[in-house]
Amino acid sequence: MTAPSDTPLDRHSLLWRWAGDMRIAFEGGAAGLMQTMHPAIGYGLIEHSNFFEDPVDRVFRSLPGILGTVYRADGATTGIAVRDYHRAIKGDMPDGLRYHALNPETYWWAHATFQRMVDRVATHWDTYKLTDADSEQLYREGCAWYGRYGVSDAPVPVDRAAFEAVFTHYCTEVLEPNPASDYLISFINRRAIPDMAASPYFPAPPGLNPVTDRLLPMRATRIALAPPMRLTIFGGLPEAVRDRFKIRWTRTDDRAYRTFRAGVRRAWPLVPWSWRWHEEARNGWNRA
Repeated sequence: MTAPSDTPLDRHSLLWRWAGDMRIAFEGGAAGLMQTMHPAIGYGLIEHSNFFEDPVDRVFRSLPGILGTVYRADGATTGIAVRDYHRAIKGDMPDGLRYHALNPETYWWAHATFQRMVDRVATHWDTYKLTDADSEQLYREGCAWYGRYGVSDAPVPVDRAAFEAVFTHYCTEVLEPNPASDYLISFINRRAIPDMAASPYFPAPPGLNPVTDRLLPMRATRIALAPPMRLTIFGGLPEAVRDRFKIRWTRTDDRAYRTFRAGVRRAWPLVPWSWRWHEEARNGWNRA
């Protein structure tokens, strides 16, 4: 294990600085899509969830527990509860291989996409200049985060460089098109986004609920939000993944994506403090 169990996850940690930052909204879609691209996770979603009825709500339901594992005073207890929720998620894939959500390699991959989500918020959406030492610290803290789930640490790469190498291996050799990933890609390409405000877990910042409740049910709003959502999700994927899954990405898309990130970086200091954080992070900061 890279990070011992006593690696602090508190207000002094880099993980606290970015894991619950609401800019994860710009990276969480890519993380969720890469999870469905893992065959075991994809078939688990198909057979053990309402994925096809509402693929977005799964993310909103899962996020409080995942972030609670970082920010709650009883984070380790929360992590075990999150792990145990996955005990019954198992079955057979069409090729005859069995899958189980608690297979360490499978569970680690899901966590690795969240590690990368936090890394990208720090490096692409924030003005902070992450040093090599910061990057290693953020990775060690991510390992401590994973450790709170109580799943075998056998697949955990030893350091940041090893993590990047293993992550690339998964992207080029392990991820495969499957019904869940195919459906989600087509879902992202729809003309309008779903009415996300209908979810009781939709993480709207305080004070914005009346606005989202009024605007998101409107089809015109959901049509207007579809292009930027598609841009951030597909833009957040590694190039190798876009190629492997035949996701169209042009130079114009790339320029628009970089311009959008730069705009968010410049504007973020103007956002009210309480609006910058997911509820779990906000509660953690207030407690600290």
